[in-house]
Amino acid sequence: MSILDSNNQTGDKRTLLAVVLSVVVITVGFLLQATLFPAPAQQAQQAAPSTQTTAQAAPAPSTVAPAIPATSTGTSAATSAKVIGALTSDGPTAERKYTISTDILEAVLSNKGGDIVSLRLKKHSDKNGEVDLIVPGQGGAQGLSLALGDTGSAPLTDLMNAVMLNSSTIVFSRTYFAAVPGKADPVPFTLKKTYTFRNGEYMFGLAISLENSVNEILSLDTAGYAYSLTLGPQIGPRLTSAPGSGNSDYRKFIQLTGGKKKEERPKAGVPMVLKDQPTWVAISGKYFSFAAIPELSSFKTTISTSQDPTIFQTDVVSIARPAIKASKQTDAYYFYFGPKTNSELSKYDYADKNAFQRSGLNLEQAAESTGILTWLETILKFCLNFFVGLVHNYGIAIILVTIMVKAVLFPLTKNGSVSAAKMQELKPKIDELQAKYKGNPQKLNQEMAEFYKKEGYNPMSGCLPLLIQFPIFIAMYNLFNNHFDLRGAMFIPGWIPDLSQPEAIFSFPMVNLVIWKLDAIRALPIIYVVSQLLYGKYTSMTSPGQSATQMKVMMYGMPIMFFFILYNTPSGLLLYWIVSNVLSIGQQIVINDILKKRRATLAAASPAPVLAPNRKPTKNKKK
Repeated sequence: MSILDSNNQTGDKRTLLAVVLSVVVITVGFLLQATLFPAPAQQAQQAAPSTQTTAQAAPAPSTVAPAIPATSTGTSAATSAKVIGALTSDGPTAERKYTISTDILEAVLSNKGGDIVSLRLKKHSDKNGEVDLIVPGQGGAQGLSLALGDTGSAPLTDLMNAVMLNSSTIVFSRTYFAAVPGKADPVPFTLKKTYTFRNGEYMFGLAISLENSVNEILSLDTAGYAYSLTLGPQIGPRLTSAPGSGNSDYRKFIQLTGGKKKEERPKAGVPMVLKDQPTWVAISGKYFSFAAIPELSSFKTTISTSQDPTIFQTDVVSIARPAIKASKQTDAYYFYFGPKTNSELSKYDYADKNAFQRSGLNLEQAAESTGILTWLETILKFCLNFFVGLVHNYGIAIILVTIMVKAVLFPLTKNGSVSAAKMQELKPKIDELQAKYKGNPQKLNQEMAEFYKKEGYNPMSGCLPLLIQFPIFIAMYNLFNNHFDLRGAMFIPGWIPDLSQPEAIFSFPMVNLVIWKLDAIRALPIIYVVSQLLYGKYTSMTSPGQSATQMKVMMYGMPIMFFFILYNTPSGLLLYWIVSNVLSIGQQIVINDILKKRRATLAAASPAPVLAPNRKPTKNKKK
């Protein structure tokens, strides 16, 4: 479905009528001037510059480029044309905003440049209300600003005419003048921006139209480009602090080229031009994403990041369209502004599942995943959602999923603990062999193999359970750290209102402690450290070659280090970790009891040494 499918002919007729009237007024004006006030021959070449000055005085300074005097060298009209201003009579006198509302989003657009100034998601809220994906920085919101020229050109801020074709489609238009070398008079042309929204879609369409007033090529050309579209300075929701300084949210650039996903990291303050022409380019946050899908045969993509005192970090995507070699051109773009969930992103792989009939976009690659463990994360997510359906509380559901996983893994945990206990029993003999064959590693390996075979012990039996549990840990970590449904999910009112954010029992202004920035007192990290220390106490076993000092570092040093690392971690992830530690402590108590009974059984089964009874000495009797 084309972006322009819903357009009726009313808007086109009005725009065409405005252009025709503009051309007639300008032409009649020039004829009257030439008839009533003929210019001297020596001033003929100066007629065009004086006309440009008149046209240049009316428009806003941000849209005026220096006028290029006409020359008599026979320069072709297809060479570089420069915009010198907007037609004074073709535009409103005051800024006005227009709202388009669908069942899932509300877009606010301004006739100042025809930009989107707000895009609120009705089904997603935070403490500030509905999430707004257009975040203004120190210089305001760019939305989807258009500049005539290459990336970096000043965006158009002229007041544009607006026509609502229907409840979901709006057209912004304005007539501009371009000075073309070789022509005495500036050439008027019409610029249109048409936005199209649909119910049930976080995607919307944008059509950019440029139409010359005469049937000649309008070659708008600045460094080889006709215009550029720029999104910035940031996608929402608003960051509470700079990424990496206590904020679990982030922003990063992703592109899809040749079906392959690639993350780009431009240097701060240095614009980066993508080498390849991507299918789409996205600014991705933790829970929401923006993706630009140009339907152009050729274009240039530029990304950049910088600092902003209002929003901490700017992330900008700009698409530059090459110079147009036609009298009329319409370019189509599609933009996705919405949640970073597979259910929403995958709709655009199949034309029958979205209102714009897009297919094969692979937008779901903008979502985070655990790679080869995605299938495992999907299973855990299904279990989490199942428990949520039963208890209607994501915090309790996280606890239930953790209990389920611990129960499933208990046999492996038990086998690993039994293997570790067996290693403890064999340690004295292993030390003897190591001391005996200290200078002969080959003989030591041979004797150790024989010893393990004799004792019926497999050294890998203690590692195998850990290797099996590790992928599950990674999948659960990613699930509880990135699961979209945890965003805004409450566990305990007044304490943990959002499982996707760090909890706080007392907040205060940021304190910079040089190596650590503190802005709140949190309870979960403290509970985590206590649970980790208790867990280490119950599970501590000295491995062969490990000293008591190393054991203390592992038992006390690691939990304290992780306390600082995980201090600003989402509360849902810390909740899982604490519950996992508590369950592990309970399991270890049970396992220790099993091991105690095992040792007692082995001791009872072992034959006791036979000692000679104490007898009184007797005198030898003579036969």
